[in-house]
Amino acid sequence: MPRRLLLLAVAPVLGLGLTACGSSIGKDELETQVASTLESQFGVAADVSCPGDLDAEVDATTECSATDPDTGEKIGLRITVTSVEGDTADFAIEPVD
Repeated sequence: MPRRLLLLAVAPVLGLGLTACGSSIGKDELETQVASTLESQFGVAADVSCPGDLDAEVDATTECSATDPDTGEKIGLRITVTSVEGDTADFAIEPVD
């Protein structure tokens, strides 16, 4: 049986459209958007947990974890802001080794 979340190791994923309130992206918004991106890209409805807000500035990073609710498989994810325009931040998702 393939390990679905490990598909992330193939290539970074770009997520779009995080709403930046002021100078940061809220923890809840970040978790929701990362989970939505994983589901749309890989068909995995993972439970995503992030430690806190993410600064809305290019190259800001945080590490979150995603858990596949069907298998219990867990993987670390590095979220990096790639651009900020107005109140929208684009981000990349990469697996953490």
